[in-house]
Amino acid sequence: MTAADHSFDQANAPQALSDRLIMACEAVVRCRAASFRQSFGLTEIHYRLLAQVNAHAPITLATLAANLSRDCGQISRMVKMLTTRGLIARPTTPAPRPLAIRLTPMGRTICEAMSRIAQDSEQAIAALLPEEDKVQASLAVERIYCAARTVLEEERLEPV
Repeated sequence: MTAADHSFDQANAPQALSDRLIMACEAVVRCRAASFRQSFGLTEIHYRLLAQVNAHAPITLATLAANLSRDCGQISRMVKMLTTRGLIARPTTPAPRPLAIRLTPMGRTICEAMSRIAQDSEQAIAALLPEEDKVQASLAVERIYCAARTVLEEERLEPV
C-alpha cells in the first residue's frame, strides 16, 4: 500500500484545514509512539519534555510548561515520574525557587535514542513523498504556524 492509498475519506473527512492538519499530525505521532512505548514505556509528550530539557537545561517547570503548551501541574507530574525513573535530576538540597531541572546521563541516552526513532519515522514518511511536496509542506507549515501565532498575539490569547 502506498501513501496515495491513504487519502482523507472525503465523505467523512473534516473540511476545515486545521482539522485535517491535526489528523495528519496525529498520524505522524502514531508512527513513532508505538516504538516509544515499546522501547522505553514512554509517550510522545514524555519525549517532547525530555527533548526540551535536553535542549534548554537547566530549565524550570514553568518554562517547560510554556514551551510544551501544557499546564504546570501536568508537567510537574510528568517530571516527578521521569525523576522516579532516573531520567531527570532535580536539585536535592534546598535550592532557590524556581527549581531548574536537567537530564541524568540515562535520561540523555534515552532522549537520544528516542530522537533517533523520531528521525527514522520522519525519514520513512518523507521517503514516500515527492521532493516538491516536502518543500511545499515545510513552507506551508511555517506560514500556518506564523499566522496562528499572530492571531494568538492579536487576540491576546498568549503573551507576546
